[in-house]
Amino acid sequence: MNTDRSFHILIVDDSRTVRAFFADIFGDTPGFRPDTAASGAEAIEILKQNHLTDKDPYDFLLTDINMPEMDGFAVIDAVKELDPELKTGMITGFNVDDYIKMALDKGVFNIICKMDDPEDIVRTVHNLITGDHIFGLGNYVEPGAEIIRIQVTDTAALKGAVNRIMDAAESKLNEDKLYGLKTGLVEMGTNAIYHAYGYEKGSQVTLKESEEVALEYAMDSEKLAVAILDVSGTLTKERVLTQLNKGINPTHEDLIAAGGRGIYLTRFLCDKVVVNLASRQRTEVILIMNFSDDYKESKPLLINQI
Repeated sequence: MNTDRSFHILIVDDSRTVRAFFADIFGDTPGFRPDTAASGAEAIEILKQNHLTDKDPYDFLLTDINMPEMDGFAVIDAVKELDPELKTGMITGFNVDDYIKMALDKGVFNIICKMDDPEDIVRTVHNLITGDHIFGLGNYVEPGAEIIRIQVTDTAALKGAVNRIMDAAESKLNEDKLYGLKTGLVEMGTNAIYHAYGYEKGSQVTLKESEEVALEYAMDSEKLAVAILDVSGTLTKERVLTQLNKGINPTHEDLIAAGGRGIYLTRFLCDKVVVNLASRQRTEVILIMNFSDDYKESKPLLINQI
């Protein structure tokens, strides 16, 4: 991470222990200067005294969701009224899926799990502040991991790419994780061909020269990471969150619909999914499968659009 400047962040949580934990992990990271608030009301007062007066302005506010009197969504609403340009993020120790509908209604696209690895939390906040280190599979694996790129030119090549990655993963992942990985590869790979470029799903497609699709994969000591890429740039963060909400809070029409649940299934079955979007330029979906057999029900919500 670029540490040429120090990022001043405000951490809001009603738990003293959690505040101390996050103050420690950010305080021990070069390039961060954390302050804390024990409630939404205190955070707003701090912003009024320091940030709005330019006395000691903040680069980022990270707030817990589930707090008494003023929850995280109310904090974000108040912050947007005070300073629409201040970047914000949310964090929770509960199941993120319980907040997906509220996130959609409020336009929140990143919710971090408190149980995540501290390095991942710091990296996510840094990315939300700067926009750096979002695109590129190398940002999601240990330095030095070999990244293998497979160009996909047609539907047959997609099948071959999926099989190649599955062969590489077979000795590293258990049966459930292999199933999750294959589902994610097929769903996101299909989206990259059919939905990104407007082809009829199920048809045999040969991509035009301008219609690039690629799969990249890499392994480090702890995980397998895959990137599914296209250069359409047609996907939006609102559509991603809408599709996730349809999977988590389906209507009767959603339940009988033939498709539209690919991103939900992928996020449910993979250990971590990151969606990176550059409007009209490129889409990158990162799938991460840890080699450990642990399965975490609560997954972070990570949708980045630049």
